[in-house]
Amino acid sequence: MGLITEARTEKLMQNFSAIDFRMSIEDFSVRVLNTLTGVIPEFNKGRVMIKSEDKIYRCAAWKGFSDDIRNFQISEDEDPISADDTPKIYRNIYNIYRKALHGSMEDIMIKSGLPEVKVSVVVGIFFEGKIVGKVFLESAMDIDISKYDLYLLKFVSKVSSLFIGMKFFQERERRYHKDIIMAMVKALEARDTYTVGHSERVALYSVHIAKELGLDIKDVDKIYWGSIVHDIGKLSIPEHILMKPSKLSPVEYELVKNHPVAGEAMIKDFPWLDRIRPIVRNHHERWDGKGYPDGLKGEQIPFEVRIVTIADAFDAMTSDRVYRKSYSLEHALSEIIRLSGKQFDPEIAKVAVDVLNRVFPVIRNS
Repeated sequence: MGLITEARTEKLMQNFSAIDFRMSIEDFSVRVLNTLTGVIPEFNKGRVMIKSEDKIYRCAAWKGFSDDIRNFQISEDEDPISADDTPKIYRNIYNIYRKALHGSMEDIMIKSGLPEVKVSVVVGIFFEGKIVGKVFLESAMDIDISKYDLYLLKFVSKVSSLFIGMKFFQERERRYHKDIIMAMVKALEARDTYTVGHSERVALYSVHIAKELGLDIKDVDKIYWGSIVHDIGKLSIPEHILMKPSKLSPVEYELVKNHPVAGEAMIKDFPWLDRIRPIVRNHHERWDGKGYPDGLKGEQIPFEVRIVTIADAFDAMTSDRVYRKSYSLEHALSEIIRLSGKQFDPEIAKVAVDVLNRVFPVIRNS
């Protein structure tokens, strides 16, 4: 194989010069394979295998194999293919796998086309010093491999480790944040048994409505977490008021009405919750401007808040409360229709009634 030209090297560098960390691991892996096979065309196949928490390697992307390769998996303990940041060369990798797997993946390997592979160059992907994935650049021809090919694979190992490491770090942060949020919700539910499951149901109803309205995945995610946390300010309400079975006094009612402001204050020191602050603060605003705490009216109320407001009211109506029994599905939906244009955004309410009628039995019985 001849030397890789400067143009090919420049192409590889350009493809990785501005990594977009918003990409999924799968999309990034496709870019890796397309880039490598583009600059080293003698290699017509490739795979990127990522290790999950259960210590199983699975294909995140592939090229030159049938889609059956998506079902190929191998445990860390069984995997006979070692890899580090220096590329390693393997020949007839199918036979190596077959001996290690004792036939358990035989059919999948044959259908995917692994027996056709004559040469494989493998390099590791690392996170915090531990291997978390492998890049396979492969060929159905028995080709020679130059030192320059190995250099490029080593470069790809570094770039892939940077990207995958950041994605793993983001996922760990996301789980940490989720644990904090759920701890808050559990603390609230421990004080008010009537709200057990309320936040989760509001989140599910809101997500279904948001998806029906065509919102993108980022907005749907924001609505989900905003719904989960929306009532967190109720932790500031004395328990005897929160659980009072009779009518609240004017002073008590004002304390209850303060819970959106209190909730916003509780999350203000968590910058990663900034995007859901409007949901926490404004989920009791009304379309006619008669809500609280800010008296926002119509489109002054953020769009995602208008969705959560309907889902919140619907779940409150269809749940037992200390002061009343739950409404039937039909009664609750008729109330949303009646309050459309008053309490609720009329356009969202139209969509919500249809969605809630469909998903209520599933969510309530799950």
